[in-house]
Amino acid sequence: METFTPLKLNKNDFFLREGDLPSKLAFNVSGALRCFYIDKNGNDSTKKFFFEGAVLGYSALISNQKVPYYIETLETCRLLTIDYTSLERMIKENTTWLKIIKELQDQAIIYKERRERSFLLDDATHRYIHLIREFPNIEKRIKQKHIASYLGVSPVSLSRIRNKLNHLQM
Repeated sequence: METFTPLKLNKNDFFLREGDLPSKLAFNVSGALRCFYIDKNGNDSTKKFFFEGAVLGYSALISNQKVPYYIETLETCRLLTIDYTSLERMIKENTTWLKIIKELQDQAIIYKERRERSFLLDDATHRYIHLIREFPNIEKRIKQKHIASYLGVSPVSLSRIRNKLNHLQM
């Protein structure tokens, strides 16, 4: 634990901003964050939500390039950060860390494949249903506009989807 540095971020703080060259990754102990892009017209598109247990900034670290996105806190967050050199040293000294990193990479690949498949094959209603099943309390923690952005729809469309599903459940 001496290699990890605790970091508290308040709501609406940034862990990374577009153009940053990261040197650390973080484990999310508590709180919710979102990763998003901003297009040339100023519109944002949510790429991913990070909840407890998630790792932030790993792909940015291993690519060693400036990040093209933002990671913003949606709640007060407590993170444990570690610089990449320390992580590499820990992996060399203890193969358990190598197994942990492999598991995280496997989970990331599965998540990315599932999300890509969903955007190619599912309509917005089914993407919403999958999201709610994966994160049952997401609507209590995340603003509707961010959920809509993640699903690739407008907040108005998301509201229609929610109303339709609520009506079907009656």
